[in-house]
Amino acid sequence: MPASSYAISAGFACGSMVSFTPLLGFHFILAIVFAYLLRANYIAALIGTIVGNPLTFPFIWGLIYKVGAFVIDKPSSNLRTDINFDMIVNQTYEIFIPMLVGGAMLAIPIWILTYYITHSFVSSFKNAKLKKNKN
Repeated sequence: MPASSYAISAGFACGSMVSFTPLLGFHFILAIVFAYLLRANYIAALIGTIVGNPLTFPFIWGLIYKVGAFVIDKPSSNLRTDINFDMIVNQTYEIFIPMLVGGAMLAIPIWILTYYITHSFVSSFKNAKLKKNKN
């Protein structure tokens, strides 16, 4: 990508961050909105949403639910099965609201963590490419 290390890393972090929300179907839109606000790369933001995928969603949903339930002081022990899409859509107060709160609480830490990891990789790649072109 011909963008700066900041733009690529911030864009990827935006996509990763929105993957930690229960707002399924809006991840692409949210990633673009946050990338726009932070002057980040839109393509990297869309690629970053791949953090949320069928393999990772069960873990992400469980994490944001537990964090949200803790924050709003809702006992999570009554949840006897894994969270699935049907539960998120049909059990708004019991499942969706705690997940939304948990996702909001984790948004900034996820963004920061993903940004620094991605920035390290992108900067290293660009420096290696620059050295190779000089030789």
